[in-house]
Amino acid sequence: MSVGRITMIEWTSDEAMQSAFKLYLSTQKEYFPNAQAVINVKTGPLSMMSLAIYESFEEAEKNLVGRQKFNDTVAIFVKDTFYYEGDLHYFFQDPNAEIVSEYTEQDRLFFEAERKAERPS
Repeated sequence: MSVGRITMIEWTSDEAMQSAFKLYLSTQKEYFPNAQAVINVKTGPLSMMSLAIYESFEEAEKNLVGRQKFNDTVAIFVKDTFYYEGDLHYFFQDPNAEIVSEYTEQDRLFFEAERKAERPS
């Protein structure tokens, strides 16, 4: 059965949240390579909820090292964070829906490439 991991984060400032989110986009495939789906929702001026779906608990556990790396990097900007996880009991996506988000896969690829270009070889 698939597993959902829901992470709640409250940031210290809007600038911190925006910077952290760009970092997340640039590291998502590196730190969370086996996430099957990710939905990030800005739930307040400085808060966010992230829902990641994994094939199994074992696959979700493989990302804990990457999750810790990300959390360590942004820790100074985080006021509070915690996560829940559990079996996915229901999933629905309307095949005709046009889901629109602030950031897209193209943005993720842009920030990922920008981060790689900044790294010394």
